[in-house]
Amino acid sequence: MDLKAYFKRVNMADPGPPSLSALRELHRHHVLSVPTENLDIHSGEKIILEKSLIYKKIVERKRGGFCYESNGLFLWVLEELGYKPKVLSGSVWNKIYGVYGPKFDHLIMMVELEGKKWLCDVGFGEGIIDPIPLEDGWEEEQENGVFRLRVERETWYLERKDGDLWRSLFKFTLEEWKFEDFKEMCEYHQISPSSLFTCKSLCSLHLLGGRLTYMGHRLITTQFTRGGGCVKTTRDLSEDEIPDVLRDRFGIVLKGKLIPKDEGIKPPN
Repeated sequence: MDLKAYFKRVNMADPGPPSLSALRELHRHHVLSVPTENLDIHSGEKIILEKSLIYKKIVERKRGGFCYESNGLFLWVLEELGYKPKVLSGSVWNKIYGVYGPKFDHLIMMVELEGKKWLCDVGFGEGIIDPIPLEDGWEEEQENGVFRLRVERETWYLERKDGDLWRSLFKFTLEEWKFEDFKEMCEYHQISPSSLFTCKSLCSLHLLGGRLTYMGHRLITTQFTRGGGCVKTTRDLSEDEIPDVLRDRFGIVLKGKLIPKDEGIKPPN
């Protein structure tokens, strides 16, 4: 881990010793600099859950990654800086079929600072820009939407406001796990017809007040409005245009040829 190279990758200076303000700065810069993407799956490369390979991909090759990669790198960065992050397991809400995914479906973190526990997640396309405190009923408007946390018994739910309604993003518990525990689900999301990542080639980057998303043969620009609303515009892409869009809009150059994909997701077992 070359922390100076990481700071350069996420466009920030060394934030100094562990503190809440430093954690917020790290989280925000990572989210705004590293896309959530699965393009390896659709360009002939296998994603391996190994920290050194993830570092080379995101920092040296200036790529993005899905949750296991992006949050895995952020976990390593926090550890190197002297934080004591705890790995948590999330289950993502499947809005198509109305069910939650299995255990280890999503990797997130908890960090204790200044007498509070903070939820950190730099690897979710519709997720938070800043860490949020683990408090039941906590509601916060960030540049990219309105979020709230609620807890039922020992299960926490992160929700996002869509107009006048609240939509669940994922659920999780505070049981601690190891990074290696997610290897099986990392494999699942590369081969399962019930996984978004297998069925769709995608790359999404948070912007202040918006989000830019490539999917299949489309480029989607989302502009968020106050109170949980948004305005989306879509541009259709030819196959020849896609590499230029990935390079110019996301800073991504792939090793292999991308096979664009935007298929329906099959019901989970």
